[in-house]
Amino acid sequence: MALFKFQILALTVEPMLALDNGLGLTPPMGYNTWNDLDCAGMSETNVKAVADAFVSQGLQAVGYEYLNLDDCWMDPTRDADGRLQGHLQNFPSGMKALGDYIHSKGLKFGIYGDRGSKTCASNTFHPTQGGPGNLGTEQIDAQTYADWGVDYLKEDNCHSSTGANDVDQIMTEFATMRDALNATGRPIFFSVCGGGDQLPGPLANIAYYATDVRGAGALANAWRITADVTEWQTSRNAATTAADLAQYAGPGGFNDPDMLLGASNSAKRRLTETHSRSQFSLWSILTAPLMIGANLRELNSFDLETYTNQEVIAVNQDRLAKQAKRVMHSEVVYSIDSAVWAKELSDGSVAMLFENNYPTSSSVNCDAACWDQLPFAHGTELEVRDLWAHGPAEIPTAVAGTDYRVDVGSNGGSVMFRVSPKSSVVV
Repeated sequence: MALFKFQILALTVEPMLALDNGLGLTPPMGYNTWNDLDCAGMSETNVKAVADAFVSQGLQAVGYEYLNLDDCWMDPTRDADGRLQGHLQNFPSGMKALGDYIHSKGLKFGIYGDRGSKTCASNTFHPTQGGPGNLGTEQIDAQTYADWGVDYLKEDNCHSSTGANDVDQIMTEFATMRDALNATGRPIFFSVCGGGDQLPGPLANIAYYATDVRGAGALANAWRITADVTEWQTSRNAATTAADLAQYAGPGGFNDPDMLLGASNSAKRRLTETHSRSQFSLWSILTAPLMIGANLRELNSFDLETYTNQEVIAVNQDRLAKQAKRVMHSEVVYSIDSAVWAKELSDGSVAMLFENNYPTSSSVNCDAACWDQLPFAHGTELEVRDLWAHGPAEIPTAVAGTDYRVDVGSNGGSVMFRVSPKSSVVV
């Protein structure tokens, strides 16, 4: 059987290679258990409650579809046939039945594996002490996932055979799982999570998942570009890393800056309301996977308003699937900066995000040099729509090539617009 073929996708402005599995023409949208249930809360009962909340909270209705189980779903031992199995106490009905329940809600079923001998939870003293990894069992494990009706696989990078930083082995072993998934005949979105045991921890540079000729769309539908996002600083680091990797992303394959951290107090890891909304805006304009890490069962009204903003979601899901560029960047010292991001959209409009990380409120300006990187001739009058206010911006008209200065709040505040020529205003 032929392995994944490569194809050039017509919608990209710059040609890129992508997995020919028909998936991920726009970034995936969904939920992941890690920042919510972690290991202690990983159970059949809780996952079913999440599936119910997907529907009752209206998230499915605006495009979220993947319910992804992270680490700690598996039993420490394989069954008599050498197959993975759900934790026998926490998932008594089995993974096939759980997948069927998720599918019955109109959702897609995602699961977690590891290219090494064990999963990453064995590093963190969780009750399962790590489940079986996929090393050496890629074919049977891929078929098991397919038999369960899995639609998405997140493959991690712990307990690898030659160390987490051996790039040649990384590409070889992740590719083995890619090909095993392909051989099942079931379309399964393949997400490579290269953080794992990477050194030096949160500061590890894993941008090579995008830049290596064996990586990016040749390897997966999405690939992590930084270590885990756990708070605002790691969120900013992920966005900054993504700024230099836009050329590697497009329909079929996306840079992945990790999961969204909500502001709901019930989640294990969370951000302030300001940072949570800025992260969502950044991830949307970066054409990143939108994987919610908040507790859907107890989602507060602010998070619900954030995650169901259809105007911002439309930027993320635009069919051109072109990642934003940072068209203005002013930095004083590390992490103290302001920036303007711009993403070209398929209807000729442009999404723009103005962000300010100074400790006091400040104006952020798109000057002539900034406009030069946008597809508007100087002098073009532009309608400016505020995507969070759902109406005209405070300054409703911009002129390409002329300073457009926006007052933005402090410490990670942001404002997000959609700009379009007045003759073809998008409403």
